[in-house]
Amino acid sequence: ISDRALRSFLLTMSQLEMGYWGIRGLGSVLRMVFEYKEAQYTDVQFTDGAKWFKEKKPEILAKNPLANLPYVVDGDTVVCQTNAIMAYLGQKYDMEGKDARQKLRHLELLCEIYDVRNGMIELVYPFKKVNRTAEEYEAAAKEKVENPPFAKFESCLEVYGGDWFVAPDGPCVADFHIWEMLDQHKLLGEKHGQPAMLD
Repeated sequence: ISDRALRSFLLTMSQLEMGYWGIRGLGSVLRMVFEYKEAQYTDVQFTDGAKWFKEKKPEILAKNPLANLPYVVDGDTVVCQTNAIMAYLGQKYDMEGKDARQKLRHLELLCEIYDVRNGMIELVYPFKKVNRTAEEYEAAAKEKVENPPFAKFESCLEVYGGDWFVAPDGPCVADFHIWEMLDQHKLLGEKHGQPAMLD
């Protein structure tokens, strides 16, 4: 068995803990990565704010002063903040590209797709106060499904080639977040009677 194969096997056997709210959200991307790598992990979902803020967050704060959801615990390493977690998993699972240029592109795409995610958050979460009425929401949703924010990602495929956004020969962590946002926009389009955007 090669050193690389042994390392990959050992990484998938180590037990991780992932914490996030009990919703799809950012946790879905991490779950997809873990499932793809057949990783052993505990999926801690918080449906009660007190469980996070009063019980688990102080425990995470003792290990990382940037405690937030999502978080990932990997042995003695506690990683917080979404893109930091995704970059960490990219390194851990060798899913961040093969050379310096691909690794840089991976970081760029993590940031770019997070901007797309924030646009969706502003559309659907009322606490953002971007869409204050049902009429404002409907107008914003119509604009989003008619002009989905994926032109830059399509250009990446055209410029770099291959079937994946970072590396031509297989998915990187950023690809999973891009897929998640494509799926969310697809669902939004279906809800508003638009043609399937993934066809």
